[in-house]
Amino acid sequence: MKQFNHNLWAAGLLAVLLSGCITAPTPEQTTTPWTAPSGYRAGESVWADLRQRRPDLSQPLSLAELTDLALQHSAATRQAWHTARAAAANVDKAQGLFMPAVSAHAGGARSGASASPDSFDAQTLHYGPGLQMNYLVMNFGGGRAAAVEQALQTVFTANHQFNQTIQDTLLQVETAYFLCISAQAGMDATEANVADASKALDAAQTRNTAGMATGLDVLQAQAAYDQALSQQAAARGHWQVARGALAKAVGLPADTAILPAPTTGELPAGLDTNTVHRIVDEAIANRADIAALRANLAARQAAIQVAHATSWPNLYLNANLDRDYAAAMTGDLQGPNREWGYGVGFNVQWSIFDGWQTESEIRMAEEQAQAAEALLEQAELGASAEVWLCFQSYETARQKNLFSIAFYKSAEAARNMANEAYRAGLKTVLDLLAADAQLATARSQQITARLEIFIALANLNHATGRLTTKAADQRPVANATMPKE
Repeated sequence: MKQFNHNLWAAGLLAVLLSGCITAPTPEQTTTPWTAPSGYRAGESVWADLRQRRPDLSQPLSLAELTDLALQHSAATRQAWHTARAAAANVDKAQGLFMPAVSAHAGGARSGASASPDSFDAQTLHYGPGLQMNYLVMNFGGGRAAAVEQALQTVFTANHQFNQTIQDTLLQVETAYFLCISAQAGMDATEANVADASKALDAAQTRNTAGMATGLDVLQAQAAYDQALSQQAAARGHWQVARGALAKAVGLPADTAILPAPTTGELPAGLDTNTVHRIVDEAIANRADIAALRANLAARQAAIQVAHATSWPNLYLNANLDRDYAAAMTGDLQGPNREWGYGVGFNVQWSIFDGWQTESEIRMAEEQAQAAEALLEQAELGASAEVWLCFQSYETARQKNLFSIAFYKSAEAARNMANEAYRAGLKTVLDLLAADAQLATARSQQITARLEIFIALANLNHATGRLTTKAADQRPVANATMPKE
């Protein structure tokens, strides 16, 4: 019976231990998808919250309004913000390492003594609370200040990265906005192309009815008209895709019905080479990502001091306070049944040899600082190249826009003359259709050129670190005037 009880207790203990064990589910076969078990939860979903966002979209939104909306809903900026706040907690943590550490404890113990089996047998229960305090008064290597400095520079790094995330978000919104505006203009251009193709088809049918053209002219005009309709359908689809990308950029579901307000139609002026040299220098001084790397380098340099401080002595202040209670379980209790205990003292700890761990930490910190410095140098060179590239793209886009305007005017005039000449019988339908195609190309090039100039300007402002929430103001960093077309 006793053995049975022992087995029962062992089985019960085994059941308790196994109750906390969970078997990890895995796919059973390489050719069969895994099926989630009932009650499975992969984590909290935020999609319902996204669907609940209801900004006022009854009117078209300007670029400035879209950027404000994006900063309100941007998950990227929110993530960077929380990261910066988490880094700020490291400062308190670093300072806490040099503050008194106080702990409370309590315990109990049962002790017994036996002089001989017949003469003396006593058992006593001791229990009681206590307090313990340890305080690092001084690290002779300056570790306290270095640790706080390292934590502060880590916070600065996260803060600058947060600023850079804002810059990146603004660039994404601006790019999506101009792509959407360009898609709208492309849709309008295809409507004009359809109208021109329809006029050419009407003219061919009229001349064919009058016996002045053949059925081939009508078929060729019809083919051009059908092609224009196909291009119009593609432009409408492109517009829907661009509008979905804009909704995503501002932090809304892609199927949100969002409409961008049109631009003012003004185009910014150019910059001279001397201005660009100044812009490059200002970009190196102002860019948030460069500032983050500088703060990271400072943190790495402070880490060297922290590593060196480990090899210096530490002065500690220690104190303790205890209360001991005693109760006789058997026999007689000798002495008082409660006592106070306390102690205060200083001690110096100095690690003489730790298996070269401190030397390794110092060497690692120095190498990491050198790597951080090289990374900063690489980033500064990359930033200067980025500014220069964006400047050249901006100037190229401006020149292409000027030529596209002239091309459109020439193509429009040529199309009007070809239409009149065809109706008068002086040109063939192929001449008219060629003029229509050239005018359609001119419309497309003008839209592309305007898109490129605004995208290039947004990239230039982003490369210089000057992209702000006042996104509707598209003046270049040189404050050049805004000429009319």
